[in-house]
Amino acid sequence: MKTPHFSGSKLPPASEYALIIGAGATAAMSMAAQQVAVATLPVTTLVALGLLNRYRLDQRLQDSETSGSTLEEATHRQAPAAPQRVTAQPRPDVISARPQAATTPTTSARFSDQRAYIHDTLAKKIQAKADFAAVQQASLKKVGAHLQQTRQEQSLSLEDVYQRTFIQPYTLKAIETGNLQQLPEAFYIRAFIQKYASALGLEGATLAADFPMS
Repeated sequence: MKTPHFSGSKLPPASEYALIIGAGATAAMSMAAQQVAVATLPVTTLVALGLLNRYRLDQRLQDSETSGSTLEEATHRQAPAAPQRVTAQPRPDVISARPQAATTPTTSARFSDQRAYIHDTLAKKIQAKADFAAVQQASLKKVGAHLQQTRQEQSLSLEDVYQRTFIQPYTLKAIETGNLQQLPEAFYIRAFIQKYASALGLEGATLAADFPMS
């Protein structure tokens, strides 16, 4: 009897034949459970039963493989893709396109007016201070010339006046010449004029009052 060979089977013929006989015996034993004698069955019947069971087994294996591969494909298709991290970065053109806060002409004009006002105020203060210094110098020259003339009429030197007033000779010389830059503040200048005039016998308070302080 020629051993049937399945195209999909990978077993050698002897092993396959033994497997078929075993499958037929198993089927026969199943039939024996149904009160059918195994010994009365011929070998051909066992082979036929084995072939039938083998065919059913191969069909089940093929169905299971097909369903398994389909299940893997379905699982692969249904598997959610891993989320990709997206780092949002601002585009340069978007950044450059943002509106810039513009300075309104009204604000610029207001600041310009304030600067101009401050500049004019400082200029006026400087000019007023210069004018007052010129008045003080003119008054000092007038008072100093009078003191110098009186000292010379009395034939007194600056050293002699220093001995009477204890005012340094260079300070006395600055008063007589009207050199305001070499003298201290106006309060001390008045005090020096009063003391110098009193040492010469003049009305010191009156001459000192001619020199403006502020």
